[in-house]
Amino acid sequence: MQTAQTILHVLSSPEVVRQVKDWLGENPQAGRSALARVLCSTRKLQDRCGKPREAGVLVALRTLEARGFWKLPPAPPTRAPQQPRRLRTAVSPPQAVPAQVERVQGLRLVEVRAAEEELFRTWNELMWTEHPLRDGRLVGRQLRYLIGSEHGWLGAVGFGSCALRLRERDAWIGWDRATRQRFQERVINMTRFLIRPPVRCQNLASRVLSLCGERVGRDFAAHYGFEPWLLESFVDTAQQAGTCYQAANWLRVGTTTGRGRSAPTPPSKTPKAVYVYELKRDWRRQMGIPPRSEQIPPLNLEEGLENAQWVEAEFGNVDLGHQDRKQRFVRIAAVKAQNPAASYTECCAGNRHELKAYYRFIDKEEEALSVPALLKGHRERTVGRMKGLRRVLVIQDTTDLDFSARLHCNGLGDIGKNQTGTVSQGLKMHSSLAVSETGLPLGVLDTEIYAAHWAGKRTDSWPIEKKASYRWLRTLDRVNECKAYLPETEVLVVGDRESDIFELFDHRRRQTPHVHLLVRAQHNRSLPESADQLFDHGAALPVRAEAQIEVPRQREKPAKRGKPGCQALPARRAQVELRWEEVTVAPPRTGPARHLPPLTLNAFWVVEPHPPPGAKALHWVLLTTVPLRSRREALRCLRDYTRRWRIEDWHRVLKSGCRIEAHQHHTAQRLARAIAIDAVIAWRALLLALLGREVPEMPVEWMFSPPECRLLEKLQPLVAPETRGVKKTSAWESP
Repeated sequence: MQTAQTILHVLSSPEVVRQVKDWLGENPQAGRSALARVLCSTRKLQDRCGKPREAGVLVALRTLEARGFWKLPPAPPTRAPQQPRRLRTAVSPPQAVPAQVERVQGLRLVEVRAAEEELFRTWNELMWTEHPLRDGRLVGRQLRYLIGSEHGWLGAVGFGSCALRLRERDAWIGWDRATRQRFQERVINMTRFLIRPPVRCQNLASRVLSLCGERVGRDFAAHYGFEPWLLESFVDTAQQAGTCYQAANWLRVGTTTGRGRSAPTPPSKTPKAVYVYELKRDWRRQMGIPPRSEQIPPLNLEEGLENAQWVEAEFGNVDLGHQDRKQRFVRIAAVKAQNPAASYTECCAGNRHELKAYYRFIDKEEEALSVPALLKGHRERTVGRMKGLRRVLVIQDTTDLDFSARLHCNGLGDIGKNQTGTVSQGLKMHSSLAVSETGLPLGVLDTEIYAAHWAGKRTDSWPIEKKASYRWLRTLDRVNECKAYLPETEVLVVGDRESDIFELFDHRRRQTPHVHLLVRAQHNRSLPESADQLFDHGAALPVRAEAQIEVPRQREKPAKRGKPGCQALPARRAQVELRWEEVTVAPPRTGPARHLPPLTLNAFWVVEPHPPPGAKALHWVLLTTVPLRSRREALRCLRDYTRRWRIEDWHRVLKSGCRIEAHQHHTAQRLARAIAIDAVIAWRALLLALLGREVPEMPVEWMFSPPECRLLEKLQPLVAPETRGVKKTSAWESP
């Protein structure tokens, strides 16, 4: 088949140029279309179904005319835009649509062909009257569907040619210009997706997307003679969250610049999230592109941590739209890393040029400077460090950032109430930190900084996609994206009691089965196969092992409104009993999750039978998808959960060492950008501290510059002799 690019190449050959000039001389009265038909016939410019590529030939003729190859006959007069064929009346609204997609009767996709006048007019009418963009015209190779049911038409879908150039998509695919020109026809765009406004049906959009994934490939092949390999779509995140795409296993790969289909002009449209869906699993092999697992090389933990190189290594591989902006970003990170606890004014010693450049960078109102974009390089380095290990823990947690004293800061949300009941203002920071089995932090996989506005609202009946707790599921999806680069690495996502959400385990069961979960239970769930509930069931089981857990000292905490205080306690080593068993957990009795099927998980009870006086006994109930078939696997599960406190250490470094709550920016967006830089600096500071304890023989020159090394030599005589070379014991050990 001849693509648009090969048509241009064919027509620009000397032989064809002579043919075109001769034909134009012999047929001065003929039009351009006649020339296009002649070229399609003589040069076999046809698609896979044998149809002449007249439209592509006309485009190539005009392009080569602009380059001076020939002078074409005058173009025919421009006609007024053709109005679409529409119905004379509005499409009837659907009747009695259930609230759950499982109860929708006869849900199906109905293909719309141009010859089927009634269906074609119905599709156009829906787009022009109910879709936000109104215009339902598609470009290139096209497919149209109506979403049918026994209740009436529920919406419509349209597919057309993909974007010609799309930076984020092209970077994710990994193709060069020649490969893109050769295989771009294998990517098609979902240009229109409409669920009619009156329809309120949970999970309908994600089900329709799944139906599209099942049908589009074979329908497209029947029309055009070849199968597409990828689908793409754009989501305006200012109006839609895009959760239906995530639920249907579409992958978000970036954000558009807002320049439209092919215009090289400055952005004139709203930037949109880019989603892709794989119709064919081995499309990379078909294109001759290396698998994703080979695109990020493995890294040793010490690589790139040298004092003179680590900033460039962790921050340098980003795409911020311009090389100068990237260099400025690396410069800002390097200056801030020299004095993490200081303000940027102190870091740059009051240099007004450096300070002005910093604020100009932080204040940019561009999607290209989002937190994920700033952390892209560090994320890739983190995945490389994960790739070098057999097993990795990804710890996710949320912390509050208190900015109540920033009276003029816009975009803050609610983070809780103080002792008087006043709502404190600030931001939420939900992060995922990758650590090794020994507890060494490998990097920040993701961080989401947002403002919450849920105070006083009842959200029990809301679908999980609309709740703030959906952040736990989003993290699981992002970890699953990284798993594509880690075929030989086992990944375990660890969370505290706040992540004990039934939908999280169900999401993992349906969409991310290659990533395991380990969560401390918060809810005393029902067990359909037992008369007991989850927390009580473990008491009836025999003790299968014992272990020791080192409990850190507990600071004294004053009592707050509705929450008792805690007395100060020294560090201790707790002797605990271990029980475990596979259980079937029932879904909640209320809320949208009540319709989900039960879950089969491994439950793990950790109980301290004899706590010291004044101390609260340890009593943990852990739920995991990791098999527990032996005492060794159970002890490993316990050790994995004790590593969860590593993210608390990282939060402490962020707040105390980097003082992120002291930033003085006036918008939440600017605060998020500054905190994203601090997140990587805090990771390295924590890693240096832990490496100093775990690997005391490591050369100091790896981490510090020559002047810093000389300073440490001066300070060495001041260190107490009994503490030199002493290595601390592990925070966990079995008896």
